[in-house]
Amino acid sequence: MATAPPSPHLAPPEVAGPAHVGVVSFLAARAAPTGGFWIALAGGVALARVAERRGPRLGFGASAASMLETVAIIGPARFGVPLTQALTAPILGRLHARGVGFWLQLGACALVRLLHNAVTTAFFIWVIAGGLDAYAGTYDAIGRHVGIEVGTADAVVLTLVSLLAWAAFASTVQVLVYRRGLREWEGLERQHRGEAPGKQVVGLRSEKRNDYPPPGRFDPRWVALSAVVAFVLLLASTEWALLAAVGVWLLVAWLTSKPDPDPLPAGLAFAAILAAGAFIFALGGGLGLDAALRRALRAALLVLVATWLRAAARAAGLREVSRRALARVRWVPSATEASAVLDAIASERRLGDTARSLAALVGEAPMRPRALVDAVLAWVVRESTSFRAIPPERSPRLRTRAADWALLASTLAPLMAIALG
Repeated sequence: MATAPPSPHLAPPEVAGPAHVGVVSFLAARAAPTGGFWIALAGGVALARVAERRGPRLGFGASAASMLETVAIIGPARFGVPLTQALTAPILGRLHARGVGFWLQLGACALVRLLHNAVTTAFFIWVIAGGLDAYAGTYDAIGRHVGIEVGTADAVVLTLVSLLAWAAFASTVQVLVYRRGLREWEGLERQHRGEAPGKQVVGLRSEKRNDYPPPGRFDPRWVALSAVVAFVLLLASTEWALLAAVGVWLLVAWLTSKPDPDPLPAGLAFAAILAAGAFIFALGGGLGLDAALRRALRAALLVLVATWLRAAARAAGLREVSRRALARVRWVPSATEASAVLDAIASERRLGDTARSLAALVGEAPMRPRALVDAVLAWVVRESTSFRAIPPERSPRLRTRAADWALLASTLAPLMAIALG
């Protein structure tokens, strides 16, 4: 039985605490149906603090660990919602430490946001909506209802303008909030230490932490690999035979993998939303009912495969897959640091109390923008300062069995369905 070597040491409290706050904030941003950008600001400030005080390697390591922990807890669906802030927080933290002014910080943040949003928009246009013609055709169909003709070039220009406008607005807000948080961090930290001497901190418990995964039928490594194969197959084609075969495979895999049912409701809701968007754009773009149905089904299956990955591998299993992946790429800058931070923050059991403390603090603050920002920043500093890591009792032990090979082999069934069809 193989066991991944543990990290040489846990990340220090001044790194693990902000990373824990990042997990709470990013989880809430990914789970919320709207407003993910605003919710993720809190976690971004905490991660920017790590890079400001401890350098870029630990900053990016803490950011990567926070994102990987959210995947372990709720799966990979909607991974991109807080991704821009996870990428830019360490950059802004280091720029702030070097005394770089507002406008250069804004430019760096806006550039990353623009590139990220351009990639996600391109994915939606060519994978979900059915191509540029279908995407532009939907805008044209909407425009005709109000007497405006929208061509393909017009749709592209409107999209670029909207991306630029959002990059400018969101980046301005992000930089202003981050700069305020970093400037006031030490004062808020002194205030917290003075108000709550001897207060029991989050994470200090008498019992040991045990991250051994709950029993599942398949090794999480093979679950992850099977999900990747299914995802690639879905990206390759929208033929009915392939979609039907992947659907049947997914149903059988779900029934045989002893899945955790918790991710299913959110996965079904997101699958329905994305499928509806694909159907509307494909049908409105003139691709026809058949193509619209196929693209809607593929969009739903993409989300459901991601949901099955989290359900079948479970949180501890996905966390262990992340640890082993980081160990294999330890030559990549910040990979070793990310592994150490992940070991320090890996426990979803502590997230509920942290989230409830934020809700209570915000509920007591006046309903004005600056007062709300200050309340959230006070919470960020308090939770970052209070957090203490619990060393894992042991690393999960994984073993490849015949069932795991069968699971991986079964992902090739959709290819056989196309060949026979």
